[in-house]
Amino acid sequence: FNPFERIEVVSLRYVSSVSELKNPDMILLPGTKNTMEDLLWMRQNGLEAAVLKAAAAGKVILGVCGGFQMLGATVSDPDQVEAAGITQVKGMGLLPMDTVFRGDKVQRQTGGVLPTVAGPLPSLSGLGYKGYEIHMGRSETPIPPISVGENVYGSYIHGIFDEGGIAQAIVADLCRRKGLNPEEEETFDLDAYK
Repeated sequence: FNPFERIEVVSLRYVSSVSELKNPDMILLPGTKNTMEDLLWMRQNGLEAAVLKAAAAGKVILGVCGGFQMLGATVSDPDQVEAAGITQVKGMGLLPMDTVFRGDKVQRQTGGVLPTVAGPLPSLSGLGYKGYEIHMGRSETPIPPISVGENVYGSYIHGIFDEGGIAQAIVADLCRRKGLNPEEEETFDLDAYK
């Protein structure tokens, strides 16, 4: 999420409790090596309920890789690939998909152009992206570069925010939702920084 840290109008917080979450404009669920255990941890400490409440209130929710998998209906591990003793966990139910850990780990570079993106982040439509996938779970075939619910998004692509002005487009759409003019806000040139 480094590109967001460099955009002046963004206050990015990493949280591990509901009290730290407060009232964000967008919640990002990061990747994880332990999707099922981390989802259960979120459920136990109340963060899942807070994410569900925020989604119901229309806040933008975006999950990457393991965070994306958590947004679906179920996460299953019939072969005990990820976590011994856990074979299935109910997901958050925010995206219509099921994830199963099975087979070889997906590891690949990927890139392309985002399709038309509905919901509160329409500025993502047609932007180029580059990144990589590294995950055990399979959620649907084929996986689009970004899956969209009403105000919930998910992607398997690590580094998706690094290219093509994607982070800036997200921030611009969030500014518009708050009644701010994104053209008046200072931008950050990630390519120049790199």
